[in-house]
Amino acid sequence: MAVSLRPILPEDFPALYALDQACFVPGIAWSKAELQYFLKYPGNIGVVAEDEARHIAGFAIAGKQLRKGAVLGRLITIDVEAALRRRGVGHMLFEETEKQLREAGATAVLLEVAIDNATAQAFYTRHGFVRTGRIPGYYMGRIDALAMEKQL
Repeated sequence: MAVSLRPILPEDFPALYALDQACFVPGIAWSKAELQYFLKYPGNIGVVAEDEARHIAGFAIAGKQLRKGAVLGRLITIDVEAALRRRGVGHMLFEETEKQLREAGATAVLLEVAIDNATAQAFYTRHGFVRTGRIPGYYMGRIDALAMEKQL
C-alpha cells in the first residue's frame, strides 16, 4: 500500500477525530474541543498519511514551545489506523513532523506516553527518545505518564 503525506485540512476533522477515538481509550483520546484546539493553534504542525483512495491511514500533530529561550517541539499525538500499524505509517508521520519542527528551529522534541503503552514507548525509543521523568496520574488522574525527549 502506497501512502503519501500532506498537511491536515479543515475537512479532515471528522476522520481525524474518529481515528483518535479508535486509537485511544476514553479519557486518553482527545475530546472534539481539544483536537480542534490543537489543529487550529497557530504554529502547530499537522500531517496526514493517506492511501491512493484518499483514505486517512494516520496523522500527527506537534506544537512548539519556548523553554529558557530555546524552541522545543512537543509531539501531541501520532495516530495510525490499527490495521495499518507496523507498516511504516507512524515512522513516515514522525519523520515528517520532526523535519518540520527542525525547520521551525526546535532543538528537541518532548512527549508524554502512558506508562502502560509499551508499544508506543518502544516506537519512541526506536526513534531516539529517552525517558526523562514520570508524571503521576497524568492520564485520567490515575495512569502515570513517562516524559520522553529527543534532541534534534
